[in-house]
Amino acid sequence: MKRNVDNIFVIAQKEFADSVWSSRFYLILGIFMFIVLANSYQAGQSISGANFFGDYSPLSAGFISLSYPISLLGGLVAIGLGFDAIVKERTSGSLNVLLTHPVYRDQVITGKLIGVMVTLGLVTVISVGASTGVMLSVSGIIVSTEVIGRIIVFILLAFLVMLSYLSLSVAVSVFTKESTNSLIYSATAWLALSVLLGMVASTIAGVIIGQSTYSEDAYSYEKKYKITRDIMYLSPSTDFMELITGLAGMPGGDRTPEMRGLFDTGFTLGYWVEQNWVNLIMLLIIPVILLLVSYMAFMRQDITV
Repeated sequence: MKRNVDNIFVIAQKEFADSVWSSRFYLILGIFMFIVLANSYQAGQSISGANFFGDYSPLSAGFISLSYPISLLGGLVAIGLGFDAIVKERTSGSLNVLLTHPVYRDQVITGKLIGVMVTLGLVTVISVGASTGVMLSVSGIIVSTEVIGRIIVFILLAFLVMLSYLSLSVAVSVFTKESTNSLIYSATAWLALSVLLGMVASTIAGVIIGQSTYSEDAYSYEKKYKITRDIMYLSPSTDFMELITGLAGMPGGDRTPEMRGLFDTGFTLGYWVEQNWVNLIMLLIIPVILLLVSYMAFMRQDITV
């Protein structure tokens, strides 16, 4: 048992080291940090001295502004870290060499998954933590212990939405034979889930209820909207944004009757969970399912070159 754990730890450590010492890692981290820091600086300036921001408090408005690049570009960052996690080892022949040692397939895939997840965690903590600090410093908002707790939850949610896309790219990496194809397929899936799914979901809902365009019939519109929103739960980006904003992820979407997102401090985190439990569950189970798919597929594959 100890040998198994040691092997997993060594593989995870190697995967992490290979990632953080690569030029690609610094390029991805640098670009992402530049974007989120610039966005957080602008958000801090826009809410500085403001007593309100539409229906939201300045604190809520600031984090909503910060959440947009995380929900959109965070997926690309995660894909950039994981799209060749498995396929690069297969094409280089290093998997064959590795498995000639007393190391088993389950240890290899487990170690590599842990390694890429730790790398993603580092990127999330550095980029999201730094941008949060910049926004709060520029805005001059003084945060309480309760708000600090919600900031920690925000960082965890940012990690989960990025982990969903990382898991997707790793799964694609297991099934493809070329790194280039893995990147293309992963980026296409990101585009479909984060950008195009809303239009596709609306079209599917219209077909289901027998209409393809907007209807003045309130019942039909409500039914179409409900089907559309149910489909949109498949998008990690939508789930993340709804958790932060308290709004449905579509134009004209509904809102919880009272609470306006994670940073509405007039309500407890327990109430927030009660109002958004579906989004939370989806952010948790999507990466778990994809990682399990990667694990089982790798265990059954012929990895010889």
